[in-house]
Amino acid sequence: MKKYSFDFSDIDVLRSYFKFQLDPNGTSDRIYFPPEIGEGFLCYYKISPEVFLFINNYRAHVDIEYIRKPIAEKDIILHFRKYALDHQIKENEIVSSYSENYTPGNMRCMDAQQGERVYITKGADVKSIMIVLKSEYTKPYFIKSSDMAEKVDSYIRYSHQDINKFYLSYKQSILFDQIVNPNFNKVENYLFFIARGIRLLETFWKDVLMWDTASNPFNINSAQVGNIYKVSSYLESNLHEPFVGVDRLASMAHMSRTNFFNMFKEIHNKTPLEFFNNKKLESSYNMIFTEGLSVKEVMDNLNYSNSSKFRKAFFNRFDLYPDINI
Repeated sequence: MKKYSFDFSDIDVLRSYFKFQLDPNGTSDRIYFPPEIGEGFLCYYKISPEVFLFINNYRAHVDIEYIRKPIAEKDIILHFRKYALDHQIKENEIVSSYSENYTPGNMRCMDAQQGERVYITKGADVKSIMIVLKSEYTKPYFIKSSDMAEKVDSYIRYSHQDINKFYLSYKQSILFDQIVNPNFNKVENYLFFIARGIRLLETFWKDVLMWDTASNPFNINSAQVGNIYKVSSYLESNLHEPFVGVDRLASMAHMSRTNFFNMFKEIHNKTPLEFFNNKKLESSYNMIFTEGLSVKEVMDNLNYSNSSKFRKAFFNRFDLYPDINI
């Protein structure tokens, strides 16, 4: 097992530590794992002197133990991730282990004064973003509003007690993918990551302000989120059939109509019908311009009955008309 021991007190020291441990001869922003340890990279950026951005995207080739030592400052660590961890809260540290459990992505909030021991097993895929807020950054928020400080403290407690009940919103999920899985052929420099890191941080403050209202993300468990994605997969696999209706989809997800509709829109940024119609149009585009099918064949395959409505919807989606040789 490989062991790494560090803290989050100084990003420059942390970057140097992992560069020395993993990629001492590297010249890019990305710190690549040597093949015997893993496949992938780490990145460390300074959004500001008080805000750090860490990116993990790798597959472990050995068992790895990370020991994050506690620090004296009351810094806050935001951990967005699309892999599962099982947590045990102990007196002086959190013990976290990689899990094979399904997760569509979630976020936990930690106090840097509490250490953590993380076990990553061989073969594990780790994709995560950590944003560290130094106490100098959060102090002005808390001075202005003791209520905000209380909300953040409660948020830290709940994000571990109910970690399986927090999910990434559509906006958070999109930003996460842009940061962790960017198209390096189009990304010009580190400002790409910093800009999106700032936007991701904004979603955290929004969530803190909303979590004790009806939009409370801790009221929603991972099983419900998983059922939403199962329904999404069902819709994508049945584009040739008529839309079955929200009531039927909510029943498939074992949720009330209202909860299903609201959560589906939060996750996909579209209503179920909008999602279904959009996927049908994307499929029709591929059939026409990739597979070379005629418009008539596409309409027959995807159960479109009105060519005028289809052409108009296609133009509105892609800003061009399909071939009109029906």
